[in-house]
Amino acid sequence: MKSYGEYNDLNLKLIIVLERCYQTITKKDRHSMQEDTNLTVPQFSVLEILYHKGDLKVGDIIEKTLSSIGNINVVVNNLERQGLVKKEKCSLDKRVTYVKITSDGRKIMDRVFPKHVDNISKITEMLSEDEKKILIELLKKWGKS
Repeated sequence: MKSYGEYNDLNLKLIIVLERCYQTITKKDRHSMQEDTNLTVPQFSVLEILYHKGDLKVGDIIEKTLSSIGNINVVVNNLERQGLVKKEKCSLDKRVTYVKITSDGRKIMDRVFPKHVDNISKITEMLSEDEKKILIELLKKWGKS
């Protein structure tokens, strides 16, 4: 393997390990999200945010899911067609649209989210509480840089 110097090789390895870890977690987590809902990962993410945060503007959903306006519009429109969310224009500013979870969307999340939590616990069980806290702090530090 070609070396780019010890410092750069370590940085490259770190990114590769992080990416592989993310892919492994995502693959394992996808099952609990899609098990009996037929939701895509982005659809589950939008429902989860609305389930826990309440009604949100489309722009806030984009920020929280790290998605693009085009992608979120497709996801929200598909969820709306399924009756899991509804969109409402702001009464004070018609340019602003709020997305709200419906009772059907809430029922799905009431049923599926506890399974998701259990799955996340299984995915992370090999780390101690202290390791999890340290990793959270390190990733936050990195994310803020």
